[in-house]
Amino acid sequence: MVENWDDAASDVSKAMKSWLQELTQITCSNTENKANSFPKVLFVLDNDYGELTTILYLVLGQNYFSQSKILLTSRLYEKNQNVLPGQVELWSTEEGLLETIQNDQPDILVFAAGYLIPVHNLLTSEALERVCKAATDQSVKVVTADPFLGLLSEWSPKGLNQIISIDIPTDANENLANLKQQADKKLHTELAAANSFLCEYEHLYPTYTDMSGIKTYASDEKNRSFFNEKLVIPSELQSLQSKDKPHWMFIISEVDFQTQTMHLGAGKFVAMVWNLLTQGANLDRTVIFLGPSALINMLRSMSNTPNENIRLFNFGAFDDVMSLLLTAEYTFYWNVVSHTILIQLWNGKSVVLFDKGHLARSVSYLYERVIAWYYQGWEPNYFDQTQKITLEGLADFVSDHKKQTPKLMKAYTRAPSPAELFNSLLK
Repeated sequence: MVENWDDAASDVSKAMKSWLQELTQITCSNTENKANSFPKVLFVLDNDYGELTTILYLVLGQNYFSQSKILLTSRLYEKNQNVLPGQVELWSTEEGLLETIQNDQPDILVFAAGYLIPVHNLLTSEALERVCKAATDQSVKVVTADPFLGLLSEWSPKGLNQIISIDIPTDANENLANLKQQADKKLHTELAAANSFLCEYEHLYPTYTDMSGIKTYASDEKNRSFFNEKLVIPSELQSLQSKDKPHWMFIISEVDFQTQTMHLGAGKFVAMVWNLLTQGANLDRTVIFLGPSALINMLRSMSNTPNENIRLFNFGAFDDVMSLLLTAEYTFYWNVVSHTILIQLWNGKSVVLFDKGHLARSVSYLYERVIAWYYQGWEPNYFDQTQKITLEGLADFVSDHKKQTPKLMKAYTRAPSPAELFNSLLK
Protein backbone atom coordinates (compact mmCIF):
# COMPACT_ATOMS: atom_id res chain seq x y z
CA MET A 1 0.00 0.00 0.00
CA VAL A 2 1.65 3.19 -1.18
CA GLU A 3 1.16 6.80 -0.15
CA ASN A 4 2.63 8.51 -3.18
CA TRP A 5 0.02 10.08 -5.46
CA ASP A 6 2.29 9.80 -8.50
CA ASP A 7 2.64 6.06 -7.95
CA ALA A 8 -1.15 5.70 -7.93
CA ALA A 9 -1.60 7.72 -11.14
CA SER A 10 -2.36 6.04 -14.46
CA ASP A 11 -1.19 7.32 -17.81
CA VAL A 12 -4.62 8.84 -18.48
CA SER A 13 -4.90 10.44 -15.03
CA LYS A 14 -1.51 12.07 -15.63
CA ALA A 15 -2.89 13.58 -18.82
CA MET A 16 -5.94 14.74 -16.88
CA LYS A 17 -3.71 16.34 -14.24
CA SER A 18 -1.83 18.20 -16.98
CA TRP A 19 -5.14 19.54 -18.30
CA LEU A 20 -6.14 20.74 -14.82
CA GLN A 21 -2.77 22.44 -14.45
CA GLU A 22 -3.27 24.16 -17.80
CA LEU A 23 -6.55 25.55 -16.47
CA THR A 24 -4.67 26.81 -13.42
CA GLN A 25 -2.16 28.60 -15.64
CA ILE A 26 -4.98 30.31 -17.54
CA THR A 27 -6.50 31.52 -14.27
CA CYS A 28 -3.21 32.98 -13.06
CA SER A 29 -2.04 34.44 -16.38
CA ASN A 30 -1.90 38.18 -17.01
CA THR A 31 -0.81 37.87 -20.65
CA GLU A 32 -4.18 38.83 -22.12
CA ASN A 33 -3.60 42.50 -21.19
CA LYS A 34 -7.03 42.59 -19.61
CA ALA A 35 -5.94 42.33 -16.01
CA ASN A 36 -6.79 45.90 -15.09
CA SER A 37 -10.36 45.43 -16.29
CA PHE A 38 -10.91 42.37 -14.09
CA PRO A 39 -12.28 42.76 -10.57
CA LYS A 40 -10.32 41.83 -7.48
CA VAL A 41 -12.05 38.99 -5.68
CA LEU A 42 -10.91 37.90 -2.22
CA PHE A 43 -11.97 34.36 -1.30
CA VAL A 44 -11.87 33.46 2.41
CA LEU A 45 -12.31 29.74 3.08
CA ASP A 46 -13.10 27.74 6.19
CA ASN A 47 -11.77 24.22 6.94
CA ASP A 48 -14.01 22.34 4.51
CA TYR A 49 -12.41 20.69 1.46
CA GLY A 50 -15.80 20.92 -0.26
CA GLU A 51 -15.71 24.72 -0.16
CA LEU A 52 -12.22 24.76 -1.67
CA THR A 53 -13.54 22.54 -4.44
CA THR A 54 -16.44 24.92 -5.05
CA ILE A 55 -14.17 27.95 -5.42
CA LEU A 56 -11.80 26.10 -7.75
CA TYR A 57 -14.79 25.06 -9.87
CA LEU A 58 -15.50 28.75 -10.18
CA VAL A 59 -12.04 30.07 -11.05
CA LEU A 60 -10.24 27.32 -13.00
CA GLY A 61 -9.64 28.25 -16.62
CA GLN A 62 -11.09 31.71 -16.00
CA ASN A 63 -8.54 34.49 -16.57
CA TYR A 64 -11.25 36.77 -15.18
CA PHE A 65 -9.93 35.83 -11.70
CA SER A 66 -6.26 36.60 -12.42
CA GLN A 67 -6.38 39.50 -9.94
CA SER A 68 -8.02 37.43 -7.22
CA LYS A 69 -6.67 35.87 -4.06
CA ILE A 70 -7.63 32.78 -2.04
CA LEU A 71 -7.08 32.73 1.73
CA LEU A 72 -6.91 29.23 3.22
CA THR A 73 -6.93 27.93 6.78
CA SER A 74 -3.94 25.87 7.89
CA ARG A 75 -5.82 22.60 7.32
CA LEU A 76 -6.33 23.36 3.62
CA TYR A 77 -3.14 25.34 3.13
CA GLU A 78 -0.88 22.41 4.01
CA LYS A 79 -1.67 20.48 0.82
CA ASN A 80 -3.15 23.18 -1.41
CA GLN A 81 -0.90 26.21 -1.03
CA ASN A 82 0.16 25.87 -4.69
CA VAL A 83 -3.29 25.28 -6.12
CA LEU A 84 -3.18 28.76 -7.71
CA PRO A 85 0.50 29.80 -7.71
CA GLY A 86 0.99 33.29 -6.36
CA GLN A 87 -2.67 33.72 -5.42
CA VAL A 88 -2.96 31.63 -2.24
CA GLU A 89 -2.22 32.82 1.28
CA LEU A 90 -2.83 31.65 4.83
CA TRP A 91 -5.34 33.31 7.15
CA SER A 92 -5.94 32.72 10.86
CA THR A 93 -7.26 35.84 12.62
CA GLU A 94 -9.81 38.61 12.38
CA GLU A 95 -7.01 41.16 12.42
CA GLY A 96 -5.31 39.44 9.50
CA LEU A 97 -8.49 39.50 7.42
CA LEU A 98 -9.13 43.15 8.17
CA GLU A 99 -5.57 44.02 7.19
CA THR A 100 -5.85 42.10 3.91
CA ILE A 101 -9.13 43.82 3.03
CA GLN A 102 -7.60 47.21 3.82
CA ASN A 103 -4.42 46.56 1.83
CA ASP A 104 -5.87 44.68 -1.15
CA GLN A 105 -9.09 46.69 -1.50
CA PRO A 106 -11.00 43.88 -3.23
CA ASP A 107 -14.16 44.54 -5.23
CA ILE A 108 -15.86 41.37 -3.95
CA LEU A 109 -15.31 39.35 -0.76
CA VAL A 110 -16.50 35.72 -0.90
CA PHE A 111 -16.74 33.58 2.23
CA ALA A 112 -16.81 29.85 1.54
CA ALA A 113 -18.63 29.18 3.65
CA GLY A 114 -19.32 32.04 6.04
CA TYR A 115 -21.82 29.95 8.00
CA LEU A 116 -19.18 27.36 8.86
CA ILE A 117 -16.46 29.75 10.07
CA PRO A 118 -17.99 30.13 13.59
CA VAL A 119 -19.06 26.47 13.68
CA HIS A 120 -15.45 25.42 13.06
CA ASN A 121 -14.21 27.87 15.73
CA LEU A 122 -12.17 29.88 13.23
CA LEU A 123 -13.83 33.19 14.15
CA THR A 124 -16.70 34.07 16.45
CA SER A 125 -19.91 35.23 14.83
CA GLU A 126 -19.22 38.68 16.25
CA ALA A 127 -15.77 38.78 14.66
CA LEU A 128 -17.13 37.56 11.33
CA GLU A 129 -19.79 40.26 11.41
CA ARG A 130 -17.14 42.90 12.06
CA VAL A 131 -15.17 41.72 9.04
CA CYS A 132 -18.30 41.86 6.88
CA LYS A 133 -19.11 45.37 8.12
CA ALA A 134 -15.56 46.57 7.51
CA ALA A 135 -15.81 45.24 3.95
CA THR A 136 -19.17 46.86 3.21
CA ASP A 137 -17.96 50.13 4.74
CA GLN A 138 -15.23 50.07 2.07
CA SER A 139 -17.86 49.41 -0.65
CA VAL A 140 -16.79 45.77 -1.02
CA LYS A 141 -19.53 43.41 -2.22
CA VAL A 142 -19.88 40.52 0.27
CA VAL A 143 -21.01 37.05 -0.83
CA THR A 144 -21.20 33.76 1.06
CA ALA A 145 -21.43 30.13 0.06
CA ASP A 146 -24.15 28.27 1.92
CA PRO A 147 -23.95 24.52 2.65
CA PHE A 148 -27.50 24.65 4.03
CA LEU A 149 -28.99 25.70 0.68
CA GLY A 150 -30.89 28.73 1.94
CA LEU A 151 -32.85 27.02 4.69
CA LEU A 152 -31.25 28.88 7.59
CA SER A 153 -32.67 32.25 6.57
CA GLU A 154 -36.18 30.81 6.55
CA TRP A 155 -35.94 28.74 9.72
CA SER A 156 -33.75 30.81 12.07
CA PRO A 157 -36.73 32.90 13.27
CA LYS A 158 -38.75 29.71 13.87
CA GLY A 159 -35.95 27.86 15.66
CA LEU A 160 -33.25 25.82 13.97
CA ASN A 161 -33.96 22.96 16.37
CA GLN A 162 -36.91 22.18 14.10
CA ILE A 163 -34.71 21.35 11.12
CA ILE A 164 -31.21 20.58 12.43
CA SER A 165 -30.68 17.51 14.58
CA ILE A 166 -27.56 15.35 14.34
CA ASP A 167 -28.58 11.85 13.35
CA ILE A 168 -27.68 9.24 15.97
CA PRO A 169 -29.02 5.70 16.55
CA THR A 170 -32.39 5.48 18.30
CA ASP A 171 -30.85 3.19 20.94
CA ALA A 172 -27.83 5.45 21.57
CA ASN A 173 -26.38 5.39 25.07
CA GLU A 174 -26.69 8.33 27.44
CA ASN A 175 -23.19 9.62 26.73
CA LEU A 176 -23.79 9.80 22.97
CA ALA A 177 -27.20 11.37 23.51
CA ASN A 178 -25.62 14.07 25.68
CA LEU A 179 -22.91 14.73 23.09
CA LYS A 180 -25.60 15.07 20.42
CA GLN A 181 -27.51 17.53 22.57
CA GLN A 182 -24.41 19.68 23.08
CA ALA A 183 -23.48 19.56 19.39
CA ASP A 184 -27.04 20.42 18.30
CA LYS A 185 -27.10 23.39 20.67
CA LYS A 186 -23.81 24.70 19.28
CA LEU A 187 -25.06 24.38 15.71
CA HIS A 188 -28.36 26.10 16.48
CA THR A 189 -26.64 28.93 18.33
CA GLU A 190 -23.76 29.55 15.93
CA LEU A 191 -25.74 29.20 12.72
CA ALA A 192 -28.54 31.46 13.93
CA ALA A 193 -26.02 34.10 14.96
CA ALA A 194 -24.20 33.89 11.62
CA ASN A 195 -27.45 34.00 9.67
CA SER A 196 -28.54 37.18 11.46
CA PHE A 197 -26.15 39.15 9.21
CA LEU A 198 -25.14 36.72 6.43
CA CYS A 199 -28.77 36.53 5.30
CA GLU A 200 -28.34 40.04 3.87
CA TYR A 201 -25.74 38.93 1.33
CA GLU A 202 -25.88 37.04 -1.95
CA HIS A 203 -25.57 33.25 -1.57
CA LEU A 204 -23.30 31.36 -3.96
CA TYR A 205 -23.99 27.81 -5.19
CA PRO A 206 -21.98 25.67 -7.64
CA THR A 207 -25.03 24.49 -9.62
CA TYR A 208 -28.13 26.00 -11.14
CA THR A 209 -30.66 26.54 -8.34
CA ASP A 210 -33.71 24.98 -9.94
CA MET A 211 -36.78 25.90 -7.87
CA SER A 212 -39.37 23.99 -9.92
CA GLY A 213 -41.39 21.61 -7.79
CA ILE A 214 -39.94 22.64 -4.41
CA LYS A 215 -41.06 25.15 -1.80
CA THR A 216 -39.53 28.58 -2.23
CA TYR A 217 -38.85 31.35 0.28
CA ALA A 218 -38.23 35.09 -0.01
CA SER A 219 -34.54 34.51 0.77
CA ASP A 220 -34.21 32.43 -2.42
CA GLU A 221 -34.05 35.70 -4.33
CA LYS A 222 -30.42 35.88 -3.21
CA ASN A 223 -29.49 32.54 -4.82
CA ARG A 224 -26.58 32.90 -7.25
CA SER A 225 -25.08 30.02 -9.22
CA PHE A 226 -22.62 29.41 -12.05
CA PHE A 227 -21.51 26.92 -14.67
CA ASN A 228 -17.87 26.88 -15.72
CA GLU A 229 -17.71 25.47 -19.25
CA LYS A 230 -13.92 25.28 -18.98
CA LEU A 231 -14.40 22.26 -16.70
CA VAL A 232 -15.98 20.21 -19.47
CA ILE A 233 -13.31 17.65 -20.32
CA PRO A 234 -12.00 18.06 -23.89
CA SER A 235 -13.16 15.31 -26.25
CA GLU A 236 -9.60 14.27 -27.09
CA LEU A 237 -8.92 13.69 -23.40
CA GLN A 238 -12.19 11.82 -22.86
CA SER A 239 -11.33 9.41 -25.67
CA LEU A 240 -7.88 8.46 -24.36
CA GLN A 241 -7.46 4.73 -23.78
CA SER A 242 -5.34 3.78 -20.80
CA LYS A 243 -2.64 1.13 -20.92
CA ASP A 244 -2.99 0.70 -17.16
CA LYS A 245 -5.64 -1.35 -15.40
CA PRO A 246 -8.86 0.51 -14.53
CA HIS A 247 -9.03 2.17 -11.13
CA TRP A 248 -11.84 2.82 -8.69
CA MET A 249 -12.02 5.53 -6.03
CA PHE A 250 -13.76 5.42 -2.65
CA ILE A 251 -14.17 8.73 -0.78
CA ILE A 252 -15.46 9.41 2.72
CA SER A 253 -15.11 12.51 4.90
CA GLU A 254 -14.29 12.42 8.59
CA VAL A 255 -17.81 13.40 9.62
CA ASP A 256 -19.39 10.75 7.37
CA PHE A 257 -16.99 8.18 8.84
CA GLN A 258 -18.22 9.20 12.28
CA THR A 259 -21.82 8.93 11.11
CA GLN A 260 -21.34 5.43 9.74
CA THR A 261 -19.53 4.19 12.85
CA MET A 262 -22.23 5.64 15.12
CA HIS A 263 -24.89 3.63 13.33
CA LEU A 264 -22.99 0.47 12.44
CA GLY A 265 -20.19 0.32 15.00
CA ALA A 266 -16.55 1.02 14.16
CA GLY A 267 -15.51 -2.61 13.79
CA LYS A 268 -18.40 -3.52 11.53
CA PHE A 269 -18.02 -0.47 9.30
CA VAL A 270 -14.24 -0.83 8.90
CA ALA A 271 -14.67 -4.50 8.01
CA MET A 272 -17.36 -3.52 5.52
CA VAL A 273 -15.11 -0.94 3.86
CA TRP A 274 -12.20 -3.37 3.71
CA ASN A 275 -14.47 -5.92 2.08
CA LEU A 276 -15.51 -3.38 -0.56
CA LEU A 277 -11.89 -2.52 -1.31
CA THR A 278 -10.76 -6.12 -1.55
CA GLN A 279 -13.66 -6.99 -3.83
CA GLY A 280 -12.50 -4.27 -6.21
CA ALA A 281 -8.90 -5.46 -6.00
CA ASN A 282 -10.01 -9.04 -6.71
CA LEU A 283 -11.73 -7.79 -9.86
CA ASP A 284 -8.29 -6.71 -11.09
CA ARG A 285 -8.91 -3.02 -10.35
CA THR A 286 -6.56 -0.60 -8.68
CA VAL A 287 -8.59 0.61 -5.71
CA ILE A 288 -7.82 4.07 -4.33
CA PHE A 289 -9.32 4.99 -0.96
CA LEU A 290 -9.45 8.59 0.26
CA GLY A 291 -10.47 9.20 3.86
CA PRO A 292 -9.54 10.34 7.37
CA SER A 293 -6.29 9.10 8.89
CA ALA A 294 -8.07 7.26 11.74
CA LEU A 295 -9.98 5.11 9.27
CA ILE A 296 -6.90 4.54 7.14
CA ASN A 297 -4.99 3.23 10.16
CA MET A 298 -7.85 0.85 10.94
CA LEU A 299 -7.91 -0.40 7.36
CA ARG A 300 -4.17 -1.02 7.41
CA SER A 301 -4.64 -3.27 10.42
CA MET A 302 -7.08 -5.49 8.50
CA SER A 303 -4.30 -7.37 6.73
CA ASN A 304 -0.74 -8.35 7.60
CA THR A 305 0.11 -8.57 3.90
CA PRO A 306 -0.22 -5.33 1.89
CA ASN A 307 -2.38 -5.64 -1.22
CA GLU A 308 -0.63 -3.80 -4.06
CA ASN A 309 -3.99 -3.17 -5.73
CA ILE A 310 -5.24 -1.13 -2.74
CA ARG A 311 -3.92 2.38 -2.15
CA LEU A 312 -4.90 4.27 1.02
CA PHE A 313 -4.63 8.05 1.15
CA ASN A 314 -5.45 10.87 3.48
CA PHE A 315 -6.87 13.98 1.80
CA GLY A 316 -4.58 15.38 -0.89
CA ALA A 317 -4.02 18.31 -3.23
CA PHE A 318 -6.87 19.22 -5.57
CA ASP A 319 -5.23 18.26 -8.87
CA ASP A 320 -3.97 14.93 -7.52
CA VAL A 321 -7.41 13.92 -6.28
CA MET A 322 -9.41 15.33 -9.16
CA SER A 323 -7.26 13.82 -11.92
CA LEU A 324 -7.83 10.36 -10.45
CA LEU A 325 -11.54 10.96 -9.88
CA LEU A 326 -12.15 12.10 -13.44
CA THR A 327 -10.44 9.04 -14.89
CA ALA A 328 -11.85 6.43 -12.50
CA GLU A 329 -14.02 3.66 -13.88
CA TYR A 330 -16.26 4.11 -10.83
CA THR A 331 -16.25 6.42 -7.82
CA PHE A 332 -17.99 5.53 -4.56
CA TYR A 333 -19.32 7.90 -1.89
CA TRP A 334 -21.05 7.90 1.49
CA ASN A 335 -22.43 11.42 0.92
CA VAL A 336 -24.91 12.54 -1.75
CA VAL A 337 -23.71 16.15 -1.57
CA SER A 338 -19.94 15.67 -1.69
CA HIS A 339 -18.72 18.51 -3.91
CA THR A 340 -16.19 16.39 -5.81
CA ILE A 341 -19.21 14.64 -7.32
CA LEU A 342 -20.28 17.73 -9.24
CA ILE A 343 -17.52 17.90 -11.84
CA GLN A 344 -18.18 14.26 -12.61
CA LEU A 345 -21.89 14.88 -13.11
CA TRP A 346 -21.12 17.88 -15.35
CA ASN A 347 -19.10 15.51 -17.53
CA GLY A 348 -21.65 12.71 -17.63
CA LYS A 349 -19.72 10.40 -15.31
CA SER A 350 -21.76 8.19 -12.99
CA VAL A 351 -21.07 7.88 -9.28
CA VAL A 352 -22.08 5.15 -6.83
CA LEU A 353 -23.69 6.33 -3.59
CA PHE A 354 -23.86 4.22 -0.44
CA ASP A 355 -25.59 6.77 1.81
CA LYS A 356 -27.22 10.22 1.83
CA GLY A 357 -24.50 11.43 4.22
CA HIS A 358 -24.35 13.43 7.42
CA LEU A 359 -25.82 16.68 6.12
CA ALA A 360 -28.91 15.19 4.49
CA ARG A 361 -29.40 12.91 7.52
CA SER A 362 -29.28 15.79 9.99
CA VAL A 363 -31.03 18.71 8.26
CA SER A 364 -34.74 18.36 7.55
CA TYR A 365 -35.96 19.60 4.18
CA LEU A 366 -32.42 19.76 2.78
CA TYR A 367 -32.61 16.62 0.68
CA GLU A 368 -35.22 17.92 -1.77
CA ARG A 369 -33.00 20.91 -2.49
CA VAL A 370 -29.96 18.69 -2.95
CA ILE A 371 -31.89 16.71 -5.56
CA ALA A 372 -33.29 19.85 -7.23
CA TRP A 373 -29.97 21.71 -7.41
CA TYR A 374 -27.09 19.26 -7.33
CA TYR A 375 -28.88 16.57 -9.34
CA GLN A 376 -31.21 18.87 -11.32
CA GLY A 377 -34.34 16.99 -10.26
CA TRP A 378 -33.08 13.42 -10.79
CA GLU A 379 -32.88 11.34 -7.60
CA PRO A 380 -29.99 8.85 -7.70
CA ASN A 381 -30.23 5.29 -6.48
CA TYR A 382 -28.24 4.00 -3.50
CA PHE A 383 -26.03 0.92 -3.58
CA ASP A 384 -26.26 -1.50 -0.65
CA GLN A 385 -22.72 -1.52 0.79
CA THR A 386 -23.24 -5.06 2.07
CA GLN A 387 -24.03 -6.31 -1.44
CA LYS A 388 -21.44 -8.21 -3.44
CA ILE A 389 -19.83 -6.06 -6.12
CA THR A 390 -19.66 -7.38 -9.67
CA LEU A 391 -18.77 -5.61 -12.89
CA GLU A 392 -22.13 -6.58 -14.36
CA GLY A 393 -23.97 -5.36 -11.28
CA LEU A 394 -22.23 -1.98 -11.32
CA ALA A 395 -22.93 -1.49 -15.01
CA ASP A 396 -26.59 -2.22 -14.38
CA PHE A 397 -26.65 0.08 -11.33
CA VAL A 398 -25.46 3.16 -13.23
CA SER A 399 -27.60 2.49 -16.32
CA ASP A 400 -30.42 4.73 -15.10
CA HIS A 401 -28.04 7.67 -14.66
CA LYS A 402 -26.56 7.13 -18.10
CA LYS A 403 -30.05 7.49 -19.57
CA GLN A 404 -30.44 10.81 -17.74
CA THR A 405 -26.98 12.15 -18.60
CA PRO A 406 -27.76 14.32 -21.69
CA LYS A 407 -30.70 15.98 -19.93
CA LEU A 408 -28.70 16.61 -16.75
CA MET A 409 -25.66 18.00 -18.53
CA LYS A 410 -27.86 20.44 -20.43
CA ALA A 411 -29.65 21.46 -17.22
CA TYR A 412 -26.42 22.46 -15.48
CA THR A 413 -25.57 24.89 -18.30
CA ARG A 414 -28.59 27.07 -17.44
CA ALA A 415 -26.45 28.83 -14.83
CA PRO A 416 -24.44 31.89 -15.97
CA SER A 417 -20.71 31.75 -16.57
CA PRO A 418 -18.42 32.82 -13.70
CA ALA A 419 -17.71 36.16 -15.39
CA GLU A 420 -21.39 36.82 -16.09
CA LEU A 421 -22.25 36.04 -12.48
CA PHE A 422 -19.59 38.26 -10.95
CA ASN A 423 -20.24 41.14 -13.34
CA SER A 424 -23.88 41.01 -12.25
CA LEU A 425 -22.82 41.13 -8.60
CA LEU A 426 -20.93 44.35 -9.24
CA LYS A 427 -23.85 46.14 -10.93
